[in-house]
Amino acid sequence: MRWSIKSRHQLHQWQLWLSLERGADAQQHLLSESQRQLCCDAMQGTLVTISRLQRSVADSLATVKPRFEEEYFEPRTGYSLDLALPSSRVAIEVDGPFHFLLPDDRGVRKPNGPTLLKRRLLAAAGWRVISVPFYELDGLTPVERQTYMERAAAPL
Repeated sequence: MRWSIKSRHQLHQWQLWLSLERGADAQQHLLSESQRQLCCDAMQGTLVTISRLQRSVADSLATVKPRFEEEYFEPRTGYSLDLALPSSRVAIEVDGPFHFLLPDDRGVRKPNGPTLLKRRLLAAAGWRVISVPFYELDGLTPVERQTYMERAAAPL
């Protein structure tokens, strides 16, 4: 069977779900070690791009909580975290328009499937994930954006 990179990426996520949420130990993996490694490599090989929004959030956050690492590779899950404090296992995900479904009839935007899965798997791996959705930052001045990040980071 020939797998695409995308299907390997999805198999990696499925295997993570089994092990993190269902407690599967090493003996219960449904994929062989070599298949799991191919899937993990596909997940880690995903290209990461930093948006202007993420850059501006990182800059605002740096003045409030300066120790966050940008695009931190989380080794257990293979995800790249937008901003992370690995020692505290806190991640800030800057969620742009492609992380959400279209607004419903009340104008509410809900996270899409891949975004929900990432949040769920990171939580199962012991991470606290704080979402910074693009629509809450639209139209804010740099000072207002910094105030927003101060409030978001206050519980940390």
